[in-house]
Amino acid sequence: MIYGALEDLPRYRGFCRSLDVLIDWLAENDPASLDVGSHAILGDKVFANVMAPTTRPEEGAHYETHRRYHDLQIDVEGRESFKVSQGETTLVEPFNEADDFELVDAVNGIAGDLDKGRFAIFVANEPHMPTLEFPGDGAAPVKKICFKLIADEFFDE
Repeated sequence: MIYGALEDLPRYRGFCRSLDVLIDWLAENDPASLDVGSHAILGDKVFANVMAPTTRPEEGAHYETHRRYHDLQIDVEGRESFKVSQGETTLVEPFNEADDFELVDAVNGIAGDLDKGRFAIFVANEPHMPTLEFPGDGAAPVKKICFKLIADEFFDE
C-alpha cells in the first residue's frame, strides 16, 4: 500500500507506467467533476470507476484482491476508512478473472482513512477492505473514485 496526500502523488512517478498516466491526467483534470460511472483515461489500462456508496461496518465485510490492477482510491465527497490485511488469508470467494476480483478474510490488518485529500494505492494482490465507516460517523454516503491502474506486466497486452 502507498498512502498519502493527493498533492504528493507525483512523488510516486515511476512506480508503474499506468500511475504515470494518471499523474499526468490529474494535472489537467478535476476528478471531482466526474459523474458516477466508468470513465476511460487510457482505454482498459487506466480508468476511473466513480461510485456513490454508503460506508459499511467492518463486521461482515471481506478483503478484496485484484491480480491485474492496482487500485488508487480517493474520496471526493464524504470520508471513509479502509483496512489492508497483514499475513495469511482465507479464501471466501474464488478469483473471477473477468472482473479481476477475489474475496478473502484475514485475522490481522492495518487501518487508514480517506479524508482531507488523502489517497491510497492498493497494489495488485494486496488484500484491502475499502468503504468502511469512518470512526464515529456510522454509515454515511461517500462519493469515491477507484482509479484502476494496470500492472506493468500487463501494460503491453
